[in-house]
Amino acid sequence: MPLSGEAIRLMNYIDDVAVTLRRILAAAPTLTPEEAVRVAEHLAQASPSAEDVARALKANGATAQVASIAGAGSTPAAV
Repeated sequence: MPLSGEAIRLMNYIDDVAVTLRRILAAAPTLTPEEAVRVAEHLAQASPSAEDVARALKANGATAQVASIAGAGSTPAAV
């Protein structure tokens, strides 16, 4: 099944996030130990996290699959 434009756009966003994380990794060695700890804490507190988004997408996909198999004819609300 081909992907919708929306799915492709979201995947492009994910690629953008990966590029940003690579930039952070490249700059990390220039930080002092204290700065590195503060940046790490800031990243850990960022919400939603990548794990939160992955969990929501998986839950949404599983719900959509069950709905289509059951013949409900509707998809769950967007996250």
